[in-house]
Amino acid sequence: MVAYSSVSHMGLIFLGIATMQPLGIAGAIFMMLAHGIISPHLFAVCGAFKHHYHTLEIGSMRGIAKHSPWLGGHMMTAWMASLGLPLMAGFVAEIAIMIAFWMTFGWLVILPALTLIITAAYYLWSMQRTIFEGGEEGELPESLHGEDPVDITWHENAGMIVLAGFAVLLGILPFIFFDMMSAYSGEFVSEILLDVLNEVRP
Repeated sequence: MVAYSSVSHMGLIFLGIATMQPLGIAGAIFMMLAHGIISPHLFAVCGAFKHHYHTLEIGSMRGIAKHSPWLGGHMMTAWMASLGLPLMAGFVAEIAIMIAFWMTFGWLVILPALTLIITAAYYLWSMQRTIFEGGEEGELPESLHGEDPVDITWHENAGMIVLAGFAVLLGILPFIFFDMMSAYSGEFVSEILLDVLNEVRP
């Protein structure tokens, strides 16, 4: 699922570039930056699951919030950032790309918007199933085979907190990088248009 989310992010990047709007290209660049933060967080969560729960299958995970609250919290934070929750880095990029797509292609923006809804649906379903479903006293994930569940260690937690902090920081203060990206995108589009005009000029 993490791999599919990366493919989804790359699709949004290509959509932003295809708009040939400064806003869309800036959104695509910002998505690259956000993906560079969100994806390591997701893979860190997956690695922690594999290490502590001996599985990567959603069907084998239950009640993570009860058994491993720190791991469950990081899982929820990383998934929310990936699906583009407001105040997270992915949201800024997605909104910029969607607006630019609408400026270029009009009502066709409904198609990529549907993919965002589908992404949110499978993330929320997975979150409910793995973090919150089950976890009653004495009920353990099947993959533990009776072992006591262990939460993530302090050094695992520290690395994930840094990644989560950057994802939130870019969502709350996107102008730290977005203004610079917008200026570059405007110059880039202008240069492309000038080159095209020079090519077609008789």
